[in-house]
Parts: sequence; structure tokens; C-alpha cells
Amino acid sequence: MESYQQRGTDDDQRPYPSKAVHHPGSTASQTLSSPNDDPPSALKPTQIEGGKQWPPQGYSKWNIRIRLMVCLLIPTFLETLDYTVVATAQPHIASAFNRLDLQSWVGTSYVLTSTVFLPVFGSIADILGRHWALQISLVIFLIGSAICTGAQSMPMLLAGRGIAGIGASGLLTVVRIVLTDSGSLNEDNFMNSILVVLYAIGYSTGPVIGGALLSTSFRWIFAINLPPSFLSVFLIFFLLRPLLRPAQPSKRLLLTLPTSSTSGPHTAARETPLQKFLRVDWIGTILFIGGGILILLALSLGSSVEAKGFSAPVVIASFVVGFFLIIVFVGWEYLVSKYILAAEDEYHGQPRRFPGFLYKCPKWFRLTDPAIPLEIFKNYDVCATSFAALTGGMVLFSAFYFLAIYFSIVQAKSSTSSGVQLLYFAPGLGVGVIIALRMIAWLKQPKYPAILGSIIIPIAIGLITIALDHNSQGELSGFLALTGVGIGLTFAPLVLQARYCQPAERIAIVVSMNLFFRTAGGTIGLAQLSAVLDSKVKSYIYALASTPGALSPSQMSSLGSIFGSSLNSVETILSLPPEARQIVQDAFRRACRWSFISLLPWCCVSAILCFFLSTIPQETVSRPPGAAAVDEKSEKGDPARNGEQGVAIQGTLGDDGRPEGPQQHQPQLDEGSGPEQVKPWRTVPTPRGPITLIIWPLRVAYAYFKASRQRR
Repeated sequence: MESYQQRGTDDDQRPYPSKAVHHPGSTASQTLSSPNDDPPSALKPTQIEGGKQWPPQGYSKWNIRIRLMVCLLIPTFLETLDYTVVATAQPHIASAFNRLDLQSWVGTSYVLTSTVFLPVFGSIADILGRHWALQISLVIFLIGSAICTGAQSMPMLLAGRGIAGIGASGLLTVVRIVLTDSGSLNEDNFMNSILVVLYAIGYSTGPVIGGALLSTSFRWIFAINLPPSFLSVFLIFFLLRPLLRPAQPSKRLLLTLPTSSTSGPHTAARETPLQKFLRVDWIGTILFIGGGILILLALSLGSSVEAKGFSAPVVIASFVVGFFLIIVFVGWEYLVSKYILAAEDEYHGQPRRFPGFLYKCPKWFRLTDPAIPLEIFKNYDVCATSFAALTGGMVLFSAFYFLAIYFSIVQAKSSTSSGVQLLYFAPGLGVGVIIALRMIAWLKQPKYPAILGSIIIPIAIGLITIALDHNSQGELSGFLALTGVGIGLTFAPLVLQARYCQPAERIAIVVSMNLFFRTAGGTIGLAQLSAVLDSKVKSYIYALASTPGALSPSQMSSLGSIFGSSLNSVETILSLPPEARQIVQDAFRRACRWSFISLLPWCCVSAILCFFLSTIPQETVSRPPGAAAVDEKSEKGDPARNGEQGVAIQGTLGDDGRPEGPQQHQPQLDEGSGPEQVKPWRTVPTPRGPITLIIWPLRVAYAYFKASRQRR
């Protein structure tokens, strides 16, 4: 039996291995050797359009790392800088157009689009390829920033912010996808840790840079994005384009490809632009974007609408219509996904029952890829990491926003000084990232730093509530740094845990959904904490006003003049007489404390869910990165040309995320270099639970002590 089937006669086309396909419900795998039996999923990530190969040959590991860091540094920094700079400058921007009543929309319009478009760019990264998805994101972000720079009215500026948010969502998504494409846990861990450090720099320096740019003109806040965006477009095209994963072939298109004498069946032919356009799930995308925007809009309005809050008619209507669109979206995605499964099973000779009207669907529907495959949510790890990411987003965004309110109102600090106080978060985040990096390198499992971080986060939030009650600046700075440690421990491991519990073909959608839940968590957290803050401030002042003798007539007069919309103005509050100002500051201090207390239930549930994350198989963890596999194959020759069986070309992966072919024929790295000395910590068994994780450092210390005595 031939193990490899020749695709064609061209020199640049390579043979591909036969594949063992495991049908649902079967207990054994069946090897397909006939071209007519080869399923569409036999196309490996290395076999792409036009016979090209990915990853390319001739690039060392550090060459790839340096190119990625240089080219992705600017987009990552721009995305984080834009959000944090504008967050501190919203009142000044709105005041320049004499529309202070719309100041919250400067940030809301950006957050709405940057959140709902995250999964969309995950689908685009698969259909168009990583390079074009990244370039499209940069161009959209550049256009939005240019519109904001030259805005002549508030509506024009808000439109530019919305467009910039779309580009920022693409930058955030595609950058993370690119850094998890290697297929090696160690490499993904290293690159994602660098990414978190870049985020820390952007989030920490953003408020300070924003305060400095405001001293000149608010337009510089947006103009600063233009030159780096132009530079990134050229850097990515010339340095990074060969290293990025190209477009994934369409499984549906493969079912209709003709067989010819010069090209074997189901060759990864180059798709036309129209076919790629039809592959995008436009109906599902429109439903998801519409429903997501309405729900997030309702959350934002519910925390800001005067008097009525979440009972306002516009908020209720937005919730109802938004959830209805999301329900329709889920039904649509179910039908699209079911059509794919039915087509594949029918192709294998095992038809399944599915709605008969799918046979009568128009031709364009047969090419559509689901925007969000619902099958990913059948996995516990995906659901648990998504909830943990949502909780982390709530904590991250709320800590910045509400501690800034606390510093500005309760401690009467300037906007620049408040931004400086938030810098303590960055060292904690860096420490958490380093700890997570080392834990994954040692334990070979991303779930352990995720568990540790999910435990630290509720502890840090609880300590922040105590510091707010004490009104202690030193305690707040320390506990804010501890919160950064918890966020740093979970930021990259959650993505890696979700990524390695799914097949390699779902990298883009899993990463984009994790980012979506983290960003959506920020919106939910801001809405929840804003509602708690507003309720507690008003109830505290109402309680004092209703207590006989608690307030003097002058205090009653001062509080009555500001009660209502003026409570949202920092300048008005700080201009009150000292006695009345102290009452308002006490109200905000207590309200900020209760706002952070409302985060604790979310954090505790997240910690419990993370305790039950699964263990990634060791053969998946120890897989070398794709580039290393390419270098080795070029040195030892192509096994397919030599007639060897079972070795996956260029370290390709199957649908289950494991190397193709029998395990005894897997390539060994660094052959002939002699046995490597085993490090003492590698002799310690990998922890399998929380108890063994706690005692693991003691066992490692004993292993090093024992090894040192043996050397003596």
C-alpha cells in the first residue's frame, strides 16, 4: 500500500501522507490510501494555495522571534496606547466641541466596535491569511485615527473612533493569533509573555502620555498614531509576510474541485476573490455585530442614564433586540456548522440525518464558513477559560477606571498624578508574566499559573477594598501591584490552555473568542461597577440628608445644588465648600469600596472553574515549533521522497492536534549531539492537582539538593 500519493508533476508540489481518519462513534482508525477516500481534512497546514509551504525554510528560531517582536511591537503598543490615552482625555476632547454631554461616547464608540469585531477578524485571518488580516486592520485603524485628527464636529469624531475601534480589534486579534501559530507550547509561551509586557507598557504609560499631549492639543492624541501605522504596514510586508500563515483552504470548496490528470483530487488550489468573499459568514457576522453592539450599548447606557438607569425604555429595548439577534445568530451558526458536518460525513460514505432543505440552499451558502463554530463550546476548557477571561477583563478595566475616580475625587489628585498612581500595576503585571513563563517552562502545563492567578485575583481585590476603607495610599499601591500579578499569571496561560485543547485548525477562532470575552468583561465590569457606584453615592447622601441634625443648612444647600448631573463633574465636586466636599468624598470612597466588593463573586467562581482545567497531553506539549521541524527536515531529506511512512511533513499536525504518522518514526531533534544532562527539576513528577502543586517547589528544592550532593 502506498503511503504517499503524488499530487502533481510540478517541482514545487510535494507529496502528502495518507491519514488515519477517526469517524465519530468508531473505536478504530481507518487508513485512507486511495485518492478518492482522502477527506478534505487531510490537507495539512503546510499544504496551502498554489503548492506553497508554511512555515518557510531557512529561518532560525531567533530570526523568527526578532522579526515578530520588531514588526508586532508598534501595532500592539498603538492599540493599547490609543485606549488608555483617550480614556483620560475624554472630557477635554468633548469640551473642545462644546459637547461635554457626549464625552462618554468618545470611549463607548471605540469599545463597542473593538469588542464585537474580535471574532470577525478571527474568521478573516483564516480566510484571507494572517498577513492580509493584519494589513487590513492597520489600514482601518489608520483611517479612523486620521478622521479623528481632522474632525470638525463631535459626530465626525465619534465616527472616527468607531472606525479606529474596528481596526484595533483586528490588531488585537491577529497579533495574538500570529503568536500562537507555532504549534509549540514553549514558543507560544515565550511570545505571549513578550506580548503581555508590551500591553503593560501601553496601559501604564498611556495615561501619562495622554496628559502630556493634552497640554498641546487633543488632536495630537490621534495624530500620534499615523506615522507608526504607516511604518508598520511596510515592516510587516517586507519582514513578516513570509513567516505568517497563509489562508486556510476551504473544506467545502474541496468537495467540488475537479480531478484532472495533472492535478490530483482535492488539491489546495488558489481560491478566487469571489470564493473567499463568499466564505465569509456575512449573515452570521451581521447578526453577531448587531446583537453585540446593542447589548454592550445597553450596558453602557444603563450605567449612565440619569434617574432611570437600567429601567430606561431605550436600555430595555436594546437588551431585548440584542439578545434576540444573538439567539438568531446561534441558530444560524448551528445550521451552517451542521451543513459542513453533513457534507463531510456524506463524503465519507456515512450520511447523517440533517434538515433536508440544506440540499436546496443556494450555491453561495455551500461555501460559507461558520463565523463562530459552536462545537468549540462543547469543550470544558474553552468554557472555563472564557469565563476566566471575562472575569479578568472585568478586574483589569475596572481597576484602572474606578481607581482613577478614587484618586481624582477622594484624594483630589490631578489627571496626570492619577495616571502616575496607576503605574504600580505594571511591575506587578511584569512579575506575574515572568512567573507564568517559568511555571509553564517547568511544569509544561499552562493551567497551573492560571489556577494560581485566579486565586490571587480575588485576594487582591479583597485587600483593595480594605485599603479603600482605610484610605491608605501605600496599601492601595501594593495591592494594585498584587492585582497585576494575578492578571499577569492568567493573561497568556488562559489563551494557551484554550488553544491546545482544540485542533490546530481552530487556533484563530479560539484565540479571538478568548479576547472577545476578556474585552466584553471590561464592558460588563464597567457597567456593573458604575451602577453600584452611582447607587451607593446617592444612598449615602440621601441617608445623611434624611437624618435630623446630620447636615447643616449650608451643607444641605451645597449638596442640593450639585445633586444629580453635577456629581459626574470632578471640577464641580472639588469646588464645593470644604465641609460639603468632604461628605461627597466620603460617599465616593465608600461607593468605590462596594464597587470592588461586587467583583468578588465573579472572581471566586472563576477560581473554582480553573481548578478543573484538563491536562494537556505530553506529546502535544513537547512538540517542536514548526520552524524547527522545517530545519530538521531540510537536513535529513524529505521522508516522502525516500519512501518512509508516517512522518508528517514539516511537523504538520492532524485534526486532534497531534503529529501525523506512527510515533516510532517521529523525527528526533539534535540527533548525534550526545545525551543531554537531565536537570534535577525534571525528575520531579508533574503536579496533578492543587495539593501536589503546593508541595511541588519543596520537591524541586530537594531534587537540587540531592543532585548537588551526588556531584560532590
